[in-house]
Amino acid sequence: MFTVRMQWKVGLAALLAVVVLAVPGAVVAKGPHGSIAQARQQPLGSTVTVVGVATSFTGGFFPNDNGFAIQDKKVGIYILDSLAADIQVGQVVRVTGTLTNSFAQVLSVAPTSIEVLGEANVPPPHPVKTGDVSEATEGRLVRIKGAIVSDIEDDGPYGFKFEVDDGTGPTFVFVNTGTGIDVSGLEQGQRVVIEGFSGEFLGEYEVDPVFQEDIRVLPSH
Repeated sequence: MFTVRMQWKVGLAALLAVVVLAVPGAVVAKGPHGSIAQARQQPLGSTVTVVGVATSFTGGFFPNDNGFAIQDKKVGIYILDSLAADIQVGQVVRVTGTLTNSFAQVLSVAPTSIEVLGEANVPPPHPVKTGDVSEATEGRLVRIKGAIVSDIEDDGPYGFKFEVDDGTGPTFVFVNTGTGIDVSGLEQGQRVVIEGFSGEFLGEYEVDPVFQEDIRVLPSH
C-alpha cells in the first residue's frame, strides 16, 4: 500500500548519466531506465536500486506508514518509508533498499537511501476494468470506472473503504487518512471514476486515490 518541487524537468528515458545544470550547485543525477521492472523480478531480501517518478507523496498512506509510490513507464513499486524526506508527486527519485512485502502482499522496498534527482511528468493512469485490478496492475497508477456497490465503510484510523464494480467484478477503493480526501459526498449507487495506486491488502486488491480530484462522481442518468 496502500503516501520541494524543482524547476528542472528530467525525462526518465534520459536517466543515463550525471548532468550538471546551469544553475550553480544544482546537480541532477541520473539512473538506469527499467530498474523497477528488474527489481520486481528479484527474490525477497535482495538489495535493489530503483528509479522512478513519485506517484504519491510522503505520508499519503499514513498511518499505515510514511512511504510513497514510484513508477517508471508502466511499472511501479512502493517505498515503505521516506527516511524523513518530503517526497512530492512528480519528483524523480532513486531509492536503494531491501525488497520486501508490506502488509504481507504489496511488493515494496524498505529503503536505506533516497535521492531526489529532479522532476518529470507523472505517468498517466492506466484504464483498467474493476475485475482486472490484480497482481498484474500492482504498483502502478490505474483508473477504474463503475458504480459504488457497497456502503462507505469507516475503517478508522486508517481511512475509508468501499467497492466499485463496472460489471466485471468488484474491487475495493481505499481512501487513506493521510491523503486528506473527503468522502462525505460519496454513497452507494453513485457512478464514479477513481484514479490511484493499484495495491493489495491482506489478499484483497484495491485502488488507493491520492488527491481529492482522483475521485469523480459522474452525473446520474
